[in-house]
Amino acid sequence: MSESKSEELVNVPWFDPFTRWMLIIMLGVLIAIFISAKYMDMHHMMAGGTDDVVNALASHAARAKSHPFIELPGDAQVGAFSVANFFVGLIVGHNWKKLFG
Repeated sequence: MSESKSEELVNVPWFDPFTRWMLIIMLGVLIAIFISAKYMDMHHMMAGGTDDVVNALASHAARAKSHPFIELPGDAQVGAFSVANFFVGLIVGHNWKKLFG
């Protein structure tokens, strides 16, 4: 049963070797960002960025404390989203004709 599922995944037209490697590299970079953020949090290191200021202003305006889904210090969250968007852009650009024919 598991062989047929893996064969189906290999036969997906957009899941070519380029896409597979870009996803692997993206996950590696994101894991490195999350590990460094965890290390910084464990050692009480501050990496203040613009997100802290914006979250403070939003919390004050909404009169409620904001709670992010994943807490990353400073601009690590912006970096994680930027890395993810970069690799998604590469994958979509590579598969543009396959996706939008």
